[in-house]
Amino acid sequence: MAAKKVYAVRNGRKTGIFTTWAECKAQVDGFPGARYKGFTDPNEANKWLNLDYVPPYGGGAPKKQAAPQPEPAAQFDDAPDYVIYTDGSCLRNPDGPGGWAAVIADQIEGRLTELHEGEASTTNNRMELTAALRALTFARPGSVIDLYTDSQYLKNAFTKNWLAGWKRKGWVTAAGTPVKNQDLWQQLDAAFARQKVRFHWVKGHVGVAQNERCDELAKAEAMKFM
Repeated sequence: MAAKKVYAVRNGRKTGIFTTWAECKAQVDGFPGARYKGFTDPNEANKWLNLDYVPPYGGGAPKKQAAPQPEPAAQFDDAPDYVIYTDGSCLRNPDGPGGWAAVIADQIEGRLTELHEGEASTTNNRMELTAALRALTFARPGSVIDLYTDSQYLKNAFTKNWLAGWKRKGWVTAAGTPVKNQDLWQQLDAAFARQKVRFHWVKGHVGVAQNERCDELAKAEAMKFM
């Protein structure tokens, strides 16, 4: 039987050791600068909470995990290894200059990474998909990822099984037309299969710091082609 996990919250609404992910999530979800980590050993959790945690086996690179099959978010409740925000922008959609960005918070290593690039001629949807693709391929395989996006197009393809339907029908829509951005969807499908991803929709331009940062970076990349 797998050891029961506990969750240490170093920075959140409340700090301490929590015995369920639901309790932990209530303290950290949406909390700026939240720091938390899951453990199977309560003693190690206490050490980490008190800033004297030493990784087992002498530290070094995290041990690679076998890539899991994708699961709907409701079927797993593990603490995330990464919290990722992504966004895409196109200044003259479609076929105008665009940019994409991802803000990646590594909950295991305690690092924040920003990825961003642009293209001279693209669409808003292609930039949204590219941002998610680059973020998922950046993360260590087998990771639990909370991915926040303001794109219903991206989120619904996975959470409402649009992507599965397109594949089953030979990459055509319910209307019988070819699926747009098939090249990116195929790459995203492969990247998704290597991770455990929970998609979260966030409304854009309402002051969510990480989403606003992604928007700023994506637009800056697009402006390079103006």
